Amino acid sequence: MKQKQFDYIILGGGCAALSLANQLVNNNISKYSFLILESREKYTDDRSWCFWKEHEDSLSNLVSKSWKSFSFSFKDEKVTHISNKYHYKYIRSIDFYNRAIKKIKKSTNIDINLGEKVTKVISKKKINFVYTNKMNYITKNIIDTRPQKALFLKNPFLLQCFLGYEIEVKKYKPRFNFAKIMDNMRIENGQFFFDYLLPMGKNKYLVEITSFSKKNISFKILEILLNKTLKANNFKDYKIVRTEYGEIPMGFIEKTFKSKENNYFLAGTLGGAVRPSSGYAFLRIQKWASEFVYSLKNDKKLNSEFVEKFLIKKLDIIFLRILVKNLNIAPIIFFSFIKRISTNSFIRFMNGNPNFFDYIKIIYAMPKVTFIKTLFFSLKKNDK
Repeated sequence: MKQKQFDYIILGGGCAALSLANQLVNNNISKYSFLILESREKYTDDRSWCFWKEHEDSLSNLVSKSWKSFSFSFKDEKVTHISNKYHYKYIRSIDFYNRAIKKIKKSTNIDINLGEKVTKVISKKKINFVYTNKMNYITKNIIDTRPQKALFLKNPFLLQCFLGYEIEVKKYKPRFNFAKIMDNMRIENGQFFFDYLLPMGKNKYLVEITSFSKKNISFKILEILLNKTLKANNFKDYKIVRTEYGEIPMGFIEKTFKSKENNYFLAGTLGGAVRPSSGYAFLRIQKWASEFVYSLKNDKKLNSEFVEKFLIKKLDIIFLRILVKNLNIAPIIFFSFIKRISTNSFIRFMNGNPNFFDYIKIIYAMPKVTFIKTLFFSLKKNDK
């Protein structure tokens, strides 16, 4: 079989791969050839990416909705945060995909092959041979963005499973105009659930059920729970515009897996882009892509993984260990933390860029006894 050669081959064509392609085009990187291999036949509107952002940037024209108010609720209590500085912004995945594909098609050095599944990768003397169901390739550099749950440490580890419907209500009746990020936090059958509701327009809403669990929650179970959420929020006469479903690993990659080869890079989920304590990844992926391309452009050492701040990683380990040890107290921990923390400190923590005073506020807002015990255990284990 004929073999094609590229400077870089990107395995997987999801958010990380397309974010990198976007940065390559924006920075006029033309001296290297790139190939993206993606198994899906076409891109669909299968995800929602939300994040807090202060300044306008290259993503701003993709934002279709934003809110300055967002709420959390547990039992009969509700906390609403309002920020004029950071707005909670929403990007449709299809808009992101389409923009990236448009840029790739206009570029002269980036190709993307849809419907092509990678079957095997063999490395020999710093040369990589990539085999797919359609073609064989040779490349010096590989960027692996494929999510692989089996490569995560078994502890601490949780799965975030979600199922959402974007619905169109036939008879419009104003309900709420803010983002309900963790609504009706609760424990059912030993698993932590919450609802996620976003008003998308005059008569459209995104309604989602999310779980943190030690094992996968099936589509069927999530569907039953989502229908209960729709009923509880008085959504009756509606049609489903689209569905989004998936699972996000919340944990840490096995150190033994991390490639020692200088020309085999990890990105996306494999590269640690998913925040272990929350599942947030979109802005972290953008940061990695920007830094990777900057290094490529300036002939600097390329980062194979998302570089996490030490204290953020330590707090995430502690937080995740607390949840894994006893998921039944998850609603209490989350709601207690959200009630005690100031709005902007909370947002900076979620975005991974808290300042010194934010760290103090974060630690103060944590449940003291549980937090201190887990901190002591974490230090004793000497996590890195």
